[in-house]
Amino acid sequence: MRRLKKSKKIIYLLAFLFSSVYLIWRAFFTLPWSESLFAIIFGILLLFSEVISNFTAVILIWSKNKAKQVFKSKVPFEAYPDVDVLIATHNEDVTLLLKTVNAAVNMKYPDKSKVHIYISDNTNRREVKALADKFHIGYIGLEENEHAKSGNLNNALAHTLSPLVATFDADMIPYSDFLLETVPYFVENERERKEDEHVKPLGFVQTPQSFYNADLFQFNLFSEASIPNEQDFFSREINVLNNAHDAAIYTGSNTVISRKAIEDVGGFPTNTITEDFQLGAQINSEGYKSISTLEPMASGLTPTDIPSILKQRIRWGR
Repeated sequence: MRRLKKSKKIIYLLAFLFSSVYLIWRAFFTLPWSESLFAIIFGILLLFSEVISNFTAVILIWSKNKAKQVFKSKVPFEAYPDVDVLIATHNEDVTLLLKTVNAAVNMKYPDKSKVHIYISDNTNRREVKALADKFHIGYIGLEENEHAKSGNLNNALAHTLSPLVATFDADMIPYSDFLLETVPYFVENERERKEDEHVKPLGFVQTPQSFYNADLFQFNLFSEASIPNEQDFFSREINVLNNAHDAAIYTGSNTVISRKAIEDVGGFPTNTITEDFQLGAQINSEGYKSISTLEPMASGLTPTDIPSILKQRIRWGR
């Protein structure tokens, strides 16, 4: 173990040195000073983007050296609080929603009467209302699609009361143990805060994004069994490393959030197209901590064609 740690430090040091040498070379020997103003401006911008990229790598290494594991404590059954499970939908097919709803109503919990499941539908569809009635769960419709997903979830929050809120996208099928693997972190945090007032309140617990279909690269390279899903690096590596700073990133689904944390930052933000990322950042900025777990607790659909991938990545880029 000691030899492994030493090897890692040597690799990190070499990476830092080689990157520094490269950036110095880029700055002093490759910028097109003799070319047009257009070329100079974009040359500097490209160099700046490379500096930022290397700075991100330094942060990852720093986080890796400070990495800490999070452990779920055993919690008495009577200590489990009420949870509102919000399944957000816009125009997804009812057959897709059915899988998610069916899995949600079959999640395990010590007292199932404390689990309140709602379909949050921002297009107010009768067939979705019929699906909710079929499973004897709540339906919260929104007549006008104002503020997209944020408006949908804010509307659902106004009609619910539980101290914890679990959010799922329409295609994300929760595992049966989802609540048993996430809620105990909040119960334990409350106990710790009663013993020590300096302990930060827990804002949210993010589980990894997981997918039951092959992504674009796995499918076209015939490598579903040999390479991981392309999003695993973020969900099961980068975001877990963020635990070192108590600042995991909220990715919009498969998450349990403190209602008070959402209320303290004014609800889901409506001035952005990445409401999940911004909400998580605001919760962390408000003094809450957040954690990301390692094991997937839900699975959904990942884009499998180029137009869908481009639409998704353009949104992320913006």
